[in-house]
Parts: sequence; structure tokens; C-alpha cells
Amino acid sequence: MSVDIRSSTAAVPEDSNSILIDGSKVRSKFGHVAKFTSSEDNISNDDELYPTPIGKISQIYSSCDQQIDNPDYFDKYFLNNQFIGLNKEELKSYINNNYWKRIRWIVGISYCVFIFLLFVGAIISILISPKCPHKSKLHWYEKDIIYDIDIQMFRDSNRDGHGDIKGLHEKFDYFEKNFIKTILFRSTIFSNQDKFDLLTINPQVANETNLQNFRKILHRKDMNLMIDLPLSSTNDINGSQWYGNIQPLSNKIKNTCEENTLNLACRYFLSYGRLPLDFNQLEIVNEAEIRLRYWLSTQKFDGVRVDLPLEFNEETGLYNISYKTIHQWNFIKNDIEKNTKTKLILYDIPFDLNNLITENDLHKKITHPVIYNQSLVNAKQLNQRIQSFKFNHLPVPKFWQFGSLRIDDEIQNNLSKQSLLTMAMLFGGTPVVLYGEELGLEQKKSRVMLWTPDKPSGGFSSCVTTDCLRLFALYNIDPSKTNVKREEAIHGNEQDSLLILFRYLAKLRRSESFQFGLLETGYDIETNIFWFIREAAGFRGYIIVLNLNEKGKEINHLSLHELTNYLIPKSISYEYQWPKTYFQTSNKTHINSDNLFLHPQSISIFSWKSKLIQPNILFKKAENHLANP
Repeated sequence: MSVDIRSSTAAVPEDSNSILIDGSKVRSKFGHVAKFTSSEDNISNDDELYPTPIGKISQIYSSCDQQIDNPDYFDKYFLNNQFIGLNKEELKSYINNNYWKRIRWIVGISYCVFIFLLFVGAIISILISPKCPHKSKLHWYEKDIIYDIDIQMFRDSNRDGHGDIKGLHEKFDYFEKNFIKTILFRSTIFSNQDKFDLLTINPQVANETNLQNFRKILHRKDMNLMIDLPLSSTNDINGSQWYGNIQPLSNKIKNTCEENTLNLACRYFLSYGRLPLDFNQLEIVNEAEIRLRYWLSTQKFDGVRVDLPLEFNEETGLYNISYKTIHQWNFIKNDIEKNTKTKLILYDIPFDLNNLITENDLHKKITHPVIYNQSLVNAKQLNQRIQSFKFNHLPVPKFWQFGSLRIDDEIQNNLSKQSLLTMAMLFGGTPVVLYGEELGLEQKKSRVMLWTPDKPSGGFSSCVTTDCLRLFALYNIDPSKTNVKREEAIHGNEQDSLLILFRYLAKLRRSESFQFGLLETGYDIETNIFWFIREAAGFRGYIIVLNLNEKGKEINHLSLHELTNYLIPKSISYEYQWPKTYFQTSNKTHINSDNLFLHPQSISIFSWKSKLIQPNILFKKAENHLANP
């Protein structure tokens, strides 16, 4: 549609003809306000503002067709153009014309409606689009590895033959490489020369200033610090001396093993190697609370580990677990948390006493072994270990223990350390790792942390005095077989390095599925294969397969897709394999889970992209399918 608007004013200057030749148009926000013609003689001054009738447009086009090949036509009408502008009256007449007003209203309303529809469509798309995967909010102790350290055996910085806190500071890079964010000091940090009061630090280890500086450095690095407080027992076999006071206890503690070895107090003594205190005595209750507040509030430690409190029942003559004391300690912790970050009270309970814990809240705050069998362990027993918590209406443990200084807690079975480490790190919850266990250090033989193959102390100390050499001989140090430098060797066999596996697992467990994903386990009795799945809705899923067959047996050819009751997709990706890699190592390479070879005594980790169906729904369907085949 075109409009013929004529005027007799505003001729275009001659020096502007070159600009107008290319067909440029003069426009305003109201539309065309000018047009070009060949001469003033052809300009009419009428007030036609409405569109040219159809017939007239046809005549104009016909006339153009007849003259388009005539050179004089171009010279007359295009090369000698003149600019014609609208005067004030004509422009007002154009603006106030009802026809164009309706056009502008239609365009404006259409634009507003279009913007409104875009806004509504955006809201609808947000409502119906898939939601972002939910990330559970975890406390620091629910996602970080807790590294259990005996400072006196970790690193000696002042060449006196005893580890100290400055030596610990020298090894910060080691913690960072292993993704360790929480350090737990064992009770050997306390002085035991004059009195063991759980307040005074051993001067050979650190002083108050060193300890506070170390804590501040940890917090600046977003790390956490815990300390071991044996508040519930005493190492005085006479049952009179304890941490609370120089004076002996008013009521001497009796060793009940003389009467009955099956009662709780005797089992407690045999497991801890310490006599239990009676928390019915007010002086014990008060002194324990003082130390709890001191370390959590005054010293600003992030957590403590305590032993199990007991109370003596005079009517039965037996000790029972003091849940009253446990609840009071939790109340103190919660009160301190009002003015600071979340704190942790972790309970150190010997493995053979774990079955006595029936309260869910306490069950979540104790460390559990992966498996406690002292014999041959098969895939079925591993699966029963996890399922036993469900059958007993208990949650899956929040803390897994890897390594222990107590001889009674040491577990001897056919499972490799690599398998135990993999399960402890990836089952879910928080692994509590004893220093040196990531190297395969034999704590029963040598408690000194070994850094290099250099003798006599394996890099623990540079002391060469006679006293130091005598001390190192007592430690039975043999750094030639196990040390950090050897485990980190670039040209060594990485698959034989427990430390390399530890670092890989420490990094892997930081992914969402291992942090807060569901745990599903299973086994195959014929192939002796145990597997478990970790998967969170909207995130990458993982399956860890442990082939427990002895070396030398035939390779298992199986369908992992069918073995897991179709819980994993057919197309999976490789993540890790121990001790030797048989798959293509790129996680972009798709592996058919329906057709796999698994070697004896191997650990295989595979992954897949997030599924459209939530894992909990998928696991439930699989259970129903097994129950109703």
C-alpha cells in the first residue's frame, strides 16, 4: 500500500543528488514524510492523504512499464530528483487522520498482546520444564573425609624424635592432594607426664599458640579440626585415678571381669583397654561437660570424638549405656551451635559393641566397619551386611571406619585392602581413615608415618642421635616396602599403589551421586560378584562391581545389565578398574553392559548419564519385579 502525499516546498540541494540516486527514503516515526519528483512543474498541492485507488495504481505501473526503456525517463525522473517535505499543516493532517490512527492503534495493541503472550509463555515453560536436580544440603562432616592422626607419629620438625604440630603443618600439601578436609587429633596430643586431664597439651607436640595458629590456618583453608576426648573411661587399672581431678575418685571403679566376662563393663574393658566411668557420679558428669564446652566453644574446635558413656545400676550391679549423658552432651552441642557453625560429637565404640546400639540418633554418630567377619567373606555376606541395617530398621551408617589402632578391631579376612577402601569411601556417609592406612601401612607393626624410603625413620624425622635411633628401632620401621614417595612414583605401577586408588576415590566421592545419592546393593552367588549402585536424581549414576573370586579362576562373562535387574542402562562408560585396565579408558566410549568380561579379584567402576526416571522409583520397581516375577 502506498500514499501519494504532494507538496510544493523544500527542494533538495543539488549537491545531495548523489545521495538520493540510490533510492534513499526520508521517513519519520509517523511514516513517509517526503518523496522525490523530477521538477516543480509536476508537483500538485492537493490534500490527498488516503491510499491511491487500485485502478490508478494499475495505470501508474502501466505507464512505468512503457517508459522504463526510455533513457530520457531516467534522466528526467531519477537523475534530477528534488526533495519535497511536508509542511506543518500537512504533517498535522497526516497525524490526525482517523485511518492512520486506527492503524497505529492496531499495531500498538498487537505489540502489547504479543509481549504479554511471551510473558505468559515464559511462565508456563518454567512450570512445565524439568526441574533442576535437587542437591541435599550436607554438613561439613557428612561430605568430607576425616583423617585420624597420631601427631607424635606423623612428622617430626624439630629433630627430637617426636612428631609435632609444626611437622603436621609441613604436610599440608599431602592433605590437599588427598582431598582431606577434616583432621582428627588422637588423645596422644595430651600431656601424660604429671596428669592426664584432657586439657593440657603435651609440650613435645605443641603449645597453646601453635595449636591456635594451626586451627586458624585450617579454617582459612575451609578445613575442620576435631580432637579425641576419652571422657567416659580411665586407663588406671586400679580404678581410682582419672582425668577430672588430682584426687582419686570417691567411689573406686571395680573391674567386673573378675565376676562375669559377658557383662557390658567387662566387654568394655576388654575392647577399649580402659575401665568405664560411672556417669551416675555427679563429679564425673560435671568434669566431662567442662571439657566438652572447653574444646567446642573456648578452643573453637569443630568436633570431638568421645567414648561410650556408661552408668552403674546398683540394683542389678551392672553397667548400662548412659543415654541420659548422651542426650545432655547433644544439648550442650546444640547450645554451642547457636553462636557458631555446626559441631560434631562422634562416638568411638569398639566394633564388637556396635550391636548394642539400638537408638537411631546414636547409631548415626558411631563408626562402623565395612565387614566384621574374621573369615572368608563372599558376595552374599557383603550384601547381607548392608541389608542388615534395613532389616533392623536402622539407617545405613553415616561413618565408616578404615583402620583402627585397637588390636581387637583389626579385621583379618580374604578381602583386599583395595576392596575395603573402595566400599568405605563410596558406600555413602563419611569415611574415617587412620593415618597411613591409605598407604597400606601395617599399624600393628609400625605406627610411624613413612614419607620416604630413607632409613632409619622413613622421612619421619632427621634426628640421628643415639636416643632417636633407639626409639626408631622400637618402632620397627621398614620404609623400603611402603612410603609416600614410593606410592607416588610416576613410573611405578599405579594400579599397585593403594595411595593412587585412595586419591581417585577421594575425588570421585565428591560427585553428587556419592554425596547424597541412593545406595542399592546386590550380588550373584554363582560368580561371587558383589555390586552396588550410587545414583542421585538428575546426576550421573555409578556402579561399582567387585569380583571376589580368587586369582587363577576363570574370567566371568556376564550381562551386568541383567545381573542388576536392569537397574543400569545397556550403554555405560568406563571410570576405573583395578588392578589392571581391560577397557578403553575414555569415559566417552560406550560399553555394552550386556556383554562384559570381569577378571577375578578386580574392582570395576562404570557410569552413565542421568536417567529420565528417578532412582528411587526405579529401585522400587526392581524390588517389586523380584518379589512378583
